[in-house]
Amino acid sequence: MSLTSAERLWIDRRGATPWALTWEWLARPAHYRAVRNLRLAAENSDTNRLASLLDPDVAVVVDGSDGGAQSIRVVAGRHDVTALLLYGVGQQEGRFAVERSVNGQAGLVLSQDGQTTAAVTVDFSGRLVSVVWVKLNSTTLRHWNTVWPGV
Repeated sequence: MSLTSAERLWIDRRGATPWALTWEWLARPAHYRAVRNLRLAAENSDTNRLASLLDPDVAVVVDGSDGGAQSIRVVAGRHDVTALLLYGVGQQEGRFAVERSVNGQAGLVLSQDGQTTAAVTVDFSGRLVSVVWVKLNSTTLRHWNTVWPGV
């Protein structure tokens, strides 16, 4: 199979090989399933299941900056990340987590009383979650679609 000049130009601009692009295409459904499993385990307070989805060296990076001062916090380790995810994604009245594409990858959008409060993306190391990126900032997220339960 030969590539057209437009396809070669597109690949060159992305800096990816055809194999890397194919692998990304094949892995995408698995990542969405893994994010779904992560959400369900957190919502059901299934500590053991949630911990089994996480890499032992997992980290959560929380960015609460508002365009001015940087406010980044990092939580590392399976035990601490499990507790954080249970609290942050777990069910509480008025809080919902829904699976959405965030920056082109599998993620979650968290809302409280109809207002988007966080965008979450997940990176993987093999089949395990290696990094959870959380963006908190009401001014940055106010233009996101409103998340309603069951939608």
